[in-house]
Amino acid sequence: MSTITIAAPIRDREWILPYYLKHIENIDYPKDKIELLFVINDSSDNTYHLLNDFKNTHINSYKKIRLDTYNRNMPSDIREIVSRKKYIFDHLSKLKNYIMSKVKTDFLLFLDSDILVPSDIITNLLNHQKDIVSGLIWNGYLVSPEKPYLYPNVMKLIENNQYSHIVNYRIKNIDPSPHLINVDLTGAVILLSKKVYKSIKYGFHPQGEDAYFCKMAQNHGFDIYCDLGVFCHHIMNEKLLREYINEEKSVTVSPHS
Repeated sequence: MSTITIAAPIRDREWILPYYLKHIENIDYPKDKIELLFVINDSSDNTYHLLNDFKNTHINSYKKIRLDTYNRNMPSDIREIVSRKKYIFDHLSKLKNYIMSKVKTDFLLFLDSDILVPSDIITNLLNHQKDIVSGLIWNGYLVSPEKPYLYPNVMKLIENNQYSHIVNYRIKNIDPSPHLINVDLTGAVILLSKKVYKSIKYGFHPQGEDAYFCKMAQNHGFDIYCDLGVFCHHIMNEKLLREYINEEKSVTVSPHS
């Protein structure tokens, strides 16, 4: 059975870490085959202590849990394009390259720290036997709250080396059945084989570090896929987290209880 590292750079995520970690803990893949690597960077809240408590509690369950600190004195990511192009995309590239340099398992699952995953994510992504395959998220909750599916994490290359979001019936309606599509760009919740993460690096691109990575991967002959049936919840702020929690409660609580 394949070994896998779940990894992310993490900054000021106290507000969501308990839920993020709980969803990782609920993944139905043998924990003795899973390593966790979290790189705390320029964090000013209780992020480190929450991660360290999790490590101390679960250290004997997982193959390994590693917490690294890599401070670069970068501004916070406020999802503003000028700041992202000037600081954030390059910063995230360096953090992700650092992570890849430390990983030795068969696969690496980059999992952004504001994403909540389904329990079968590892099994479903591994089943495709692809070198690069992602789950699906919607990124439009802030810019298009009524139609967040218009901004998924899957894109196609168009003219002038620019990428455009792919939107279709399955993406819009979250069909849970496995459905693999070939894409030019994906990220945020992405599984990489060892031969990918040891040969491809992240770098700056005006549409994000994932765009640079995916372009380099294609240049090296790797195809890029997304399983649209592996839908993950992108919780982009505390308001969305409260809404998610309330929705979960409404689903699990019986009307007669």
